[in-house]
Amino acid sequence: MDGTIGSKGLVKKTELVRIMTDALISLGFNGIATDLQNQSGVNLLDPTIRHFLDEAKRKEWNSCIKLVQEEEGLQVRDEKVARFLLLEQIFLDFLKDDNLDDALNTLQEEMTPLGVKRRRLEKLPSKFVFPDSGEERFTEVTRKVRKLFPPAAIVPEGRLVRLLEESLYHQMRDCDYHNAPDTDMSLCFDHCCWKSKIPSKTVQTLVGHTDEVWFLKFSNNGKCLASSSKDNTAIIWEINAEGGEFSMKHKLEGHEKPVVVVLWSPDDQQVITCGENEVIKRWDVGSGQCLQTYGRVDVGSISCGWLHDGSGIIGAMADRRIYLWNLDGTEIEHEQGQRGQKIYDVAMTSDGKWLVSVGREQNEISLFDRVTRGETVIQVEGMVTSFSLSRDDKYLLVNLITQEIHVWMIDGRREPRRVYKFSGHKRSRFVIRSCFGGYDDNFIASGSEDTQVYIWHTDFETGPCCVLPGHGGAVNCVSWNPADLHMLASASDDKTIRIWGLDLE
Repeated sequence: MDGTIGSKGLVKKTELVRIMTDALISLGFNGIATDLQNQSGVNLLDPTIRHFLDEAKRKEWNSCIKLVQEEEGLQVRDEKVARFLLLEQIFLDFLKDDNLDDALNTLQEEMTPLGVKRRRLEKLPSKFVFPDSGEERFTEVTRKVRKLFPPAAIVPEGRLVRLLEESLYHQMRDCDYHNAPDTDMSLCFDHCCWKSKIPSKTVQTLVGHTDEVWFLKFSNNGKCLASSSKDNTAIIWEINAEGGEFSMKHKLEGHEKPVVVVLWSPDDQQVITCGENEVIKRWDVGSGQCLQTYGRVDVGSISCGWLHDGSGIIGAMADRRIYLWNLDGTEIEHEQGQRGQKIYDVAMTSDGKWLVSVGREQNEISLFDRVTRGETVIQVEGMVTSFSLSRDDKYLLVNLITQEIHVWMIDGRREPRRVYKFSGHKRSRFVIRSCFGGYDDNFIASGSEDTQVYIWHTDFETGPCCVLPGHGGAVNCVSWNPADLHMLASASDDKTIRIWGLDLE
């Protein structure tokens, strides 16, 4: 069975047989695994290694040490380290049996002279006071014992599955337009998405607003869409389960000025709307009724958001302060003081830790930690016009007046840092909003003043992978359906909303 196979001659026959044998055993086909070993003459394990592992399984540590010292077929990487790990088990067994004298003797007379694992050796005396759990210890030592041998001597458990998963993963990462669920991946053919997996065809045009549509957002479950307009209204659209088309469910009327944003509660049962320099209203999605109005006397709202658990409302107000309210309208104490600039946008991360806000005049984003009451400020390269958070709260998508879109990592484990930069869309006068979307949020979509929708893959900053024409006015906002990788919505000054799907022709 010596030699290699494959067009490049990289795969050793014996290694392939051993990996296949391990896979068959993991699948429960022990008989077939035995037949494979017999017919090929290639054993999964060398007999001496199997004998060693059987002794370790029976916790015959002295026998294992003897095999390490005397059996040439074992070929452990480092004999002293191997003996140390095995002696350590003898030491711990003595402790477990309250045999303190023999435990101390093993530590001083046999382990210390080996001169290895000094840091671990220093910690062992503490085991006299805090002994390890027997079962947990055996699981850990089994893993360590297997590592005593060279990589080719013992096939790592599940090696074939890991190799196949890595192959599929690299196919996904090398696919410029990868936008398919994991269930579409197959070992039977090479994966490729092409542009046909990106929503690029208008499948429906929604007409219901009588003026520019400024904002829209899919519900968290993807079954509804909410939009807001310069016509002082917001609309809740509901998708038909059979035909897959949207129809108007409720038109939310009551604001006296244009509605800047409309946002879904975490459970999708309510939405809030923010009037331009006016008030914030909370609505019941089922009935379309207004449940509560939030605001302060003589202070208009600029933007709004939900508390992470839906228990309250956030308001960015014209007096440069952020206010928090319970659902019943009572104010919640908030330590963040008056800002030095007019607040333009606000949001809270889904864990409730960070309150994110941007100011209109200065080039900065504020991350206020609600636990420590500290503030982290991100300085950006131009005035921020809008931002949005990724679903996992690790990334911040920032639209700048410079006609660039920046992505910042804000996962909390390190200082915020910019990781991507995109350009190509047009913005000179209006607020343009972008979003994450697609498979694993690997795409960024944005509106543009040139009436088109732009889509980039986050791995490629060279330019957009798709540009979607169709609207008759500036595209102010886009939203990618979180439950459907192949559905995108866009809102425009032409008073319409376009639903984009796959072009299968």
